[in-house]
Amino acid sequence: MDFWREIFMALSRNKLRTFLTGFAISWGIFILIVLLAAGNGIMNGVSDQFSDQSTNVYMIYSGETSKPFKGHGTNRSIMFNDKDIRFLENEVRNVGQVSPRIYQNGFATINDKSCSVFMSGVRPVFKDINNVKMVEGRFINELDEKNREKVIVIDENLRDKLFDEGVSPLGQFVFISGIAYKVIGVCEVYEFSSGGNDYVPFSTLKAITRQTKYWMLNFTVNGLNSKEDNEAFTEYLRTQLAHFHEFDPDDTSAIYIRSRQEEYLQTMKILNTLQLFIWIIGFAMLISGIVGVSNIMRITVKERTNEIGIRKALGAKSRSILASIVTESMIITTIFGYIGMWLGMVAAEVGGNVLSKVQEGKEISLNIVPSIDIRIVLLATALLIVCGVLAGFFPARNAVKIKPIEAMNYR
Repeated sequence: MDFWREIFMALSRNKLRTFLTGFAISWGIFILIVLLAAGNGIMNGVSDQFSDQSTNVYMIYSGETSKPFKGHGTNRSIMFNDKDIRFLENEVRNVGQVSPRIYQNGFATINDKSCSVFMSGVRPVFKDINNVKMVEGRFINELDEKNREKVIVIDENLRDKLFDEGVSPLGQFVFISGIAYKVIGVCEVYEFSSGGNDYVPFSTLKAITRQTKYWMLNFTVNGLNSKEDNEAFTEYLRTQLAHFHEFDPDDTSAIYIRSRQEEYLQTMKILNTLQLFIWIIGFAMLISGIVGVSNIMRITVKERTNEIGIRKALGAKSRSILASIVTESMIITTIFGYIGMWLGMVAAEVGGNVLSKVQEGKEISLNIVPSIDIRIVLLATALLIVCGVLAGFFPARNAVKIKPIEAMNYR
């Protein structure tokens, strides 16, 4: 009891100094937790967006040549056709499944309701490439594509415009530009799409519109796991298509190649750098708190040097004196460290709830909600406590080494 009474008397004698020291510690761990929660929120939000689509996907867009090549002039349009599809599937390495995409505008009508519609003609693999999420029914399958079936997968927007609430559209026929399409499924609206969320078989729309040239091709790739692999494949693909369509391989405006996986890798690299920067700032705040504790304990020990000399002269053991000073440091660090920890967790939770409500109902939601890894929080708090103990230990150890007579005469 005397041991603990002595410690709390020492803390209470310097209330302001104790509070300011503790505040520095609390503030350091509070900022660390808030920064880490924000960083995790950004990481989770970006990862969530990429999880909505396959990352091993390439998209090729048509363009116009800007350089003459083998007798061909400039401003020549490079469009894709069925030969390109077979070429990609059979002759280009690393290519998996290919899905061209064509479009048609029209008006959809059923009974007394009608609205404009922007249809996409795609192959069944398109669902996996773009992770089309079904609400009910099914997506286009191989039989639909092979038999040129007049079926359609509509999105939730078109369903709500054409059908009454509670009425399932499955099995019903929607007339688009005078042609009846049987509804086989309903899918979610892809937030970042510029249009074309209503899907029909590629072969069906191709036969109806008589389109033989396409401005975009989607395909999956295999075995590309790094930025270097993707850059090498992009260069290889451009060279192959340049040979196939007879344009200069260095003419980057002839075709445009976009790698979703490369975008993902670049984005994650930026986010990892951001997270490292957050850790550096957070630990800098922690270190400032620890330095504050160390300085305060050094001043405390200096002020108590005469007291230490008297206690040693009266027979107090060095380890007893050392233990009281170290315990004092540990109490300050532990109490204020856990206060900062809980305040940081509360702030992150409140911030997450606010962001969730702000994003609720938004047409485009990034799902950037702060999250906390409790293991990292506890580890950081434990580290802070250990550092606080060490901050009190070293000045106290130096003080108890002084001879009693020197300590009593210390000024």
